[in-house]
Amino acid sequence: MNRGFHRVAAATLIALLLPVVAVASTARLRGLNAPGDYVKGEDTGMFTYLSGVNSLGNLVYVEAGSYYSYTDLTDHAVGAVLPGLFDGRFGVWSFNLRQEAPALGQTTLGASLNPGDGAQDGNQVGEAFDILWGHKLGSGSFALRVNRSFESTDNGTLETEGQSNGSRNVMGLGAGYGWDFNPSTQVEVAALLQNRTFDQGPSGFSNDGTSNYLIAARAFHKASGNLTVIPVIKYFSIDRGFKNNATDAITTNKRTGWQAGLAGNWNVGTDDLLVFGFQVAQNRDDRGDGNKDTETLFPNVFLALETQVNPWLAFRAGAQNPMFLTYKDETSTTEITSKGHYFTFNLGATVKLGNLELDAVLDPAFLQNPFAQLMGGASAYYDGENVAFPEVSATYRW
Repeated sequence: MNRGFHRVAAATLIALLLPVVAVASTARLRGLNAPGDYVKGEDTGMFTYLSGVNSLGNLVYVEAGSYYSYTDLTDHAVGAVLPGLFDGRFGVWSFNLRQEAPALGQTTLGASLNPGDGAQDGNQVGEAFDILWGHKLGSGSFALRVNRSFESTDNGTLETEGQSNGSRNVMGLGAGYGWDFNPSTQVEVAALLQNRTFDQGPSGFSNDGTSNYLIAARAFHKASGNLTVIPVIKYFSIDRGFKNNATDAITTNKRTGWQAGLAGNWNVGTDDLLVFGFQVAQNRDDRGDGNKDTETLFPNVFLALETQVNPWLAFRAGAQNPMFLTYKDETSTTEITSKGHYFTFNLGATVKLGNLELDAVLDPAFLQNPFAQLMGGASAYYDGENVAFPEVSATYRW
């Protein structure tokens, strides 16, 4: 039997298994193509809205990688949320082993507000560890987070810390609190602070780790029997400045961004989910010498549907469109302003094997020719590569 037959057989067996319970893994959110802050019940939000770790229950998640680099699988991770560790006497613990650190704040520049996309964070470095701890306090819940990334080299004559401006050593601390504001409204607030450093030695460049931070807040308001309204506000600041160690000349560079938005999550049909919302946002890269790039999304509108096709299969699709997108490129002598919009579209599906839930992003051309892709046919969307499922996540719950 050929390889293509095995792939079809595996897909068929998966589709005949147990009922699906939708989870909010990275792959599920990307399939919905909705910013994760605005989707209820999403697990990945614990890295920003830390207090949410208290309500997730026992789970282990696996990020099996994403193919968005077009060249290799990246973004691998395995993590666990363990409320029963030490019989629950010392709160909820979450341990996360990640190939790449999550982005601090929303992505910046390039109209890229998709969940999980940290390409514009400015610090692409893996994590040594990422630990969350949470504890319920009456009607509220509290959580802390510590994450660390580091590397150094010492050859006997030269010692370096980190590698470059885009690969810094990170020490991050965060705190979050959530509480019931009233019988129909729950509020979550959080703050994350990171120290990002690198030092290339006397003839290279360095940065002493000026503070980088994120402040975020959102609420879940039960507006009616089938509608939950979610308002969100966020602000982040990332310092990318550096010093020439040989001349002491300092180059400033700061990335900042804010967003405010509102979304409705409707339960429609039978256990189906409709997400419709908007956000206004601005991201800026200020290099301190009169050069600035400013991206304004006013607004970015998103619409997503997740439906239980049958008891064992879920299907989802979503689109985003910054309807009035403005990109301004300023220098000390010129200013260029571009206006337009930036439409994106994704598909996804979920299947279940016992306690294991598998979420997959589908190639946007999957529905046009699914059998050819499952049997090894090339994808026109991913540069001719054979990528039927460009991103896959798995969640085991008990």
